[in-house]
Amino acid sequence: MLCRVFLLLIMTLVVQPFALQAASQQHQEVEWKPLIVYYSLSGSTAVVARELERALGCRLFEITSLRRRTGFWTVNCVIDQLFDRDDLPGPVTVDAAQYNPLILACPIWIHRFASPMRTFLAGRSLDGKEVFVIVTHQGNCGVKDEQAIRRFLAGRGMQVKGYAAVLTRNRTQAEIIDATRQCIEQNFFDMEKAVSITNN
Repeated sequence: MLCRVFLLLIMTLVVQPFALQAASQQHQEVEWKPLIVYYSLSGSTAVVARELERALGCRLFEITSLRRRTGFWTVNCVIDQLFDRDDLPGPVTVDAAQYNPLILACPIWIHRFASPMRTFLAGRSLDGKEVFVIVTHQGNCGVKDEQAIRRFLAGRGMQVKGYAAVLTRNRTQAEIIDATRQCIEQNFFDMEKAVSITNN
């Protein structure tokens, strides 16, 4: 009997480190499967998102909207923001719940996430997800806007790990790309490093 107990103890000591290592590797795989989710009306945020994709080498998904928002119909942007109206989303071909972290790229409309991004996030169970946020704006984005976005995401159980803002007004595509690169270096460096390690 004593011999069996001793043998069981030895086996536990030998097997446990391997089990812990396997669990750690599995956790890392789940932890670092990033997805870039973006919405772009004018095309500026799309430039930011594609630069994020190039720098991080991870999957990219574009949120589309069936609601008209150009010309006279830009009024829809205002209505959505002021009355917290949901968007009419286009097809969603990705399961965001399978990814972590999420990198969200979106314009700010009237000091909030644009409604297509809000609708996308509200319609999914993303509790516990880590998120990195990069917003685009026309020069009217400040600390209160960042705080509002952080509260919105926290209210849905998401953990903001990085936040950055890119001014797009009167900027060329090259300038927007350069500003995005600076945001990655200043705010998303740890994520970039982790993604690189995972992909190797």
